[in-house]
Amino acid sequence: MKTALNYFGISMLAMLALTGCQQKAGDNPEETVSRGEILVAVDESLQPILQAEQEAFADKNKYATVHMSYVPELTAIQLMLQDSARVAVVTRHLKADEKKVFEEKNLKYRAIHMATDAVAFITNGQTSDTLISVDEIDGIMKGRISQWNQLKHGKSSQKISFVFDSDNSSNLQYLLDTLRIADKKQTPIYAVKSNKEVIDYIQKTPGAIGVIGVNWISDIDDPEHPRFMKGIKVMGVAQKTSTDLEQYYQPFQYAIALKKYPLNRNVYMITKEAKRGLGTGFINYVMTDAGQRIVLKSGLLPANQIIRLVQLRNM
Repeated sequence: MKTALNYFGISMLAMLALTGCQQKAGDNPEETVSRGEILVAVDESLQPILQAEQEAFADKNKYATVHMSYVPELTAIQLMLQDSARVAVVTRHLKADEKKVFEEKNLKYRAIHMATDAVAFITNGQTSDTLISVDEIDGIMKGRISQWNQLKHGKSSQKISFVFDSDNSSNLQYLLDTLRIADKKQTPIYAVKSNKEVIDYIQKTPGAIGVIGVNWISDIDDPEHPRFMKGIKVMGVAQKTSTDLEQYYQPFQYAIALKKYPLNRNVYMITKEAKRGLGTGFINYVMTDAGQRIVLKSGLLPANQIIRLVQLRNM
């Protein structure tokens, strides 16, 4: 037994010495699913939820450093294609020209559905007009509607303006694709620099409609939530213009789950990581029960967790 212990001790010392020499030579520890340092490029409209996932992952993996870059969706994808980011978190699949980058290099990529998100429409808190349809959104984007009182449930004579977080915004691109608008230059829109700036602008500007990712306003436990919600209203949206007010839904969890809210979109984590590195580790965490509970708590719909909807009846 003594001989065995001595051998084990000597072996361990030798391994530690070898490791020390390798580190002195400038070699870094081999990357694994729980060790290393990577960049994840995230569509800025998804910042609150991904920031929560990053913090939770860091708490459980002390040897892992996941840096986040919150940028317009197109930039996030480009960073991944250029090998600057290990993972891109976006609200769409890759387009044909983006897939071609992988085909030319004979590489494969993975797109993992992590959640279902929604595009939310917000107005100034002093505005009494809070209902809009997809048909009417189409009319505004194509210039047929320019004033609130042209809406079915609009009363104000003020001019309507749409405010986006960027002219390369995923929120804008989603509407352009949904409404089949080929040239965004023909749309009467105003762009700021972030979803947070959209909220700030709407709080100060009656008549404007802000278009944001719903996770900016859906997590009631977020310390910023009271400030974000102060001075704004969340609009109800219907697929078709209707006199029936029950056809209009706000973009919250139950309406997303029941597919009542008409402007939902999936969130994907895209990676071309060939081996099981830290990018895979981060994706795996987001898809675990713990990671999906963060999605649930944020007000979005988890991709692989059953949620229970309870209907309350008046007695």
